[in-house]
Amino acid sequence: MKLGDRDLLEKDKVEIVKQQQAEIQKVLESTLKPSKGHTLFEVNLIENTIEIAIFDELPNVKWEDALNGQISVQRKITKKPNCIYISALNKKNVLKILERNKL
Repeated sequence: MKLGDRDLLEKDKVEIVKQQQAEIQKVLESTLKPSKGHTLFEVNLIENTIEIAIFDELPNVKWEDALNGQISVQRKITKKPNCIYISALNKKNVLKILERNKL
């Protein structure tokens, strides 16, 4: 091998670079449709309290959007940490559901 060939081999070397994939975290945004006549309760697992869930205010809908059918009537809740949401008739039924699911 000549000196010139050695330089060519070093230039032609292929380096393998480890590529790391970016961690993508998906948060499951689930929907809960309460049955007719049910109330949505918020159960705090740390404080062991049961309260009626408070819904966020709905934005005002413009008249033109309502005529075009572009309205959203879904009420949303701001999720609190360490809380679960249960649809039930009353607090007594929430306790039964918690006992049944052993939460």
